[in-house]
Amino acid sequence: MNANLLMLRLMESGNSDRIRELKLTAKWSANSNEKKKAILQLTQYGDEARPAIEEVLGITAYDDVKQACLNAIRSLGREQEYRTLYKNNISKTKRAPKVKKQNKKKKRAK
Repeated sequence: MNANLLMLRLMESGNSDRIRELKLTAKWSANSNEKKKAILQLTQYGDEARPAIEEVLGITAYDDVKQACLNAIRSLGREQEYRTLYKNNISKTKRAPKVKKQNKKKKRAK
């Protein structure tokens, strides 16, 4: 999906103002710790904030802020993997359990 489309979708959502505010803080704050804190807060918005984090990653020159962005993106990826795994496990449990046929041979008395 195009990055512009993602940003448009982001703007339509209810959290867009807060995400935009955090993104601007992460991009333009003079304090490196404040930038990292904003990135950490962006991860709370999940995949909705991914384009903002990627934008900060592309624009920043600070290695520690870049690392914070990469960690946030990895975190979002693990969260997505967990959700997928969880959904797959739920769908497996909804199926009727398979009954195993027992083909045991009766032992003869000697």
